Amino acid sequence: MLKPRILLADDHALIIEGFRRILEDQYDLVGTAADGRTLVEAAKTLQPDIIILDVSMPLLNGIDAAA
Repeated sequence: MLKPRILLADDHALIIEGFRRILEDQYDLVGTAADGRTLVEAAKTLQPDIIILDVSMPLLNGIDAAA
């Protein structure tokens, strides 16, 4: 069975690394983004099953990026 594909977005590298360690055994981490604009582009390109994102990010906040 294929693992669900996840894209992580947060402007703090420590948070990204923590989520990576928690999720890597059960999910396929396809990418990360440090700001909302990069997140939107990565989501279009990578087509993840799940996106875990921070609400407060530079350039474009998580709420607007999710929309």
